[in-house]
Amino acid sequence: MPAYLIVNYAVENPELYAEYTAAAGPALKFGEGCELIAFDPASEQLEGEGAGHQTVVLRFDSRERAKEIYESGEYQAVVGKRLQATSKHFAVLIDGMA
Repeated sequence: MPAYLIVNYAVENPELYAEYTAAAGPALKFGEGCELIAFDPASEQLEGEGAGHQTVVLRFDSRERAKEIYESGEYQAVVGKRLQATSKHFAVLIDGMA
């Protein structure tokens, strides 16, 4: 069953965020079990409080594969740049429909 990682944040440091984006694709294994489904730098918050303006949706073959890639040393080596470059960030991992 596919799984989706939904990440939302406000970019505060574009230079550091650019460093993250340059390394994130290879670290997340784009094309090898991870697919960029949506990237919206102008997300519209309809409910809740404190969401950022940018949302990314990634599709993985499974929840296990998503966690394997997210927790890998390769991705953990770069994710700190995103966390430092952004505020109001959150990430959720959800199962897709069977």
